Amino acid sequence: MKKYIKPFIALVLTAVGLNSCDFKDINVNPNSPTDAPMNVLLPAAQANLAYGIHGDIAQFTSIFTQQLGGVENIYLSVGQYDLNGNLAARVWDGNLYPGAMKDLDVVIRKANETRSPHYRGVARILMAAALGQAVDLWNNVPYSEAFRGADGTAVTQPRYDRGEVLYDTIQNMLSQAIVDLQATTSTFSPSRDDLVYGGNRTRWQQAARALKARYFNHLSKVAPEQSAQNALAALQGGGLTSNAEDARIVFGNSQDAAGPWFRFLVGSFGNGVRMGESFVNLLIQRNDPRLPFYVRANTGATPFVGSPAGVSRPTASQVGGYFNRPESPVNFISFVEQKFIEAEALLRLNRRAEAATAFNAAVAASLTKVTAPIASFNLTTNATANQDYIRRFGSETQETISLDKIFTEKYIALALEPETWNDWRRSITPATPNGVPALSLAASSQQFTAGRFPRRWPYPLSEVQLNRANVEAQGPATITDRVFWDR
Repeated sequence: MKKYIKPFIALVLTAVGLNSCDFKDINVNPNSPTDAPMNVLLPAAQANLAYGIHGDIAQFTSIFTQQLGGVENIYLSVGQYDLNGNLAARVWDGNLYPGAMKDLDVVIRKANETRSPHYRGVARILMAAALGQAVDLWNNVPYSEAFRGADGTAVTQPRYDRGEVLYDTIQNMLSQAIVDLQATTSTFSPSRDDLVYGGNRTRWQQAARALKARYFNHLSKVAPEQSAQNALAALQGGGLTSNAEDARIVFGNSQDAAGPWFRFLVGSFGNGVRMGESFVNLLIQRNDPRLPFYVRANTGATPFVGSPAGVSRPTASQVGGYFNRPESPVNFISFVEQKFIEAEALLRLNRRAEAATAFNAAVAASLTKVTAPIASFNLTTNATANQDYIRRFGSETQETISLDKIFTEKYIALALEPETWNDWRRSITPATPNGVPALSLAASSQQFTAGRFPRRWPYPLSEVQLNRANVEAQGPATITDRVFWDR
């Protein structure tokens, strides 16, 4: 596969009009007609969704979790909790609805018409992941009427479906996808056009089960025991078993085929962020061997320095080589995340020994993946440091495992992924009002949020202007309001 995947990605990125300096319009897809074949629409949707999740979504949510610090322009504003409808529209109007989700809807329709359940299964999994992102950011969003029009019944102002209902839709879609992928016949099947697994249907089924576990686990505040049982049950058919099975796109190692983090950081917009002070200090305190991989060292006596929340410190350390390289992987769901989900679910069910085993596996897998050598940054694996870290932080037992340890290690392992903000919001309780790990309010929080943390995104200005009645029907939807599972 390697002999064609890089030029193929470059072709897809060119087709969807990616720009190395500005992500907001990358997925409008004016040149991607709905009569394009499935083997063109699928990789375009995959690349679009990857750029959406690990573009503005990951950038803004990583600032909220203080893994990044905004130091100038819109990123400083986001760090000060001033995320407005214009910024939210960059994702909604670009990466999600008229971008990846529209293309995936067309793939599903074409798969129905051509009796191609294998394509339908892959598209359903990606649609579920995209819809999950939308709900986790905005709560109630359009879906049931969002893509009407191809059949002549266009809905220009689609109604909003409740987040709770859409979570059921996500689970149903993933279950249907597994059945699709088990079909013994399919007129057309993904192969080289599948940028994630190259058409490997077994891997897609594993990823679907892992995603089911994720979205069940998000309900930990709603139904702690039942959500844990459902998450573990989802994996019984076989989830991911190693880092090698991550559902991800590994982009090419040239700039024209690079992944979203590199294309962001290499452009002028990348000057708007530095690594966050809370995150950098946590890694330093734990003598974490992932530190030089996540955080690029400054020259001078203090190599690793973070930027405080809501304060501009442009001299802080830049994003490190694990992300800041063209071939940096982009995850939809990973083995590391799945093992942390298992650990949390098992602990909620008081299966403490099993929880410790899953947790230890997650920590070890993260260290293996993140500290793999990166020649372009002169980074090598320090096996001794890894083993020392595992001894101190990845060797829990049924007596020592705790929810705080799970959330803290997962926060580190899933650095700069949107899932980190979902976990941090779920970790907020009366006993931990600043979440786990405990974050400090941004310096400007009184001005923009009356001294409260952001808990969701505001609706896009475009929706407020074009679909006002349906937006207003949702009730309060400010940055400090909560999605349904965040109680």
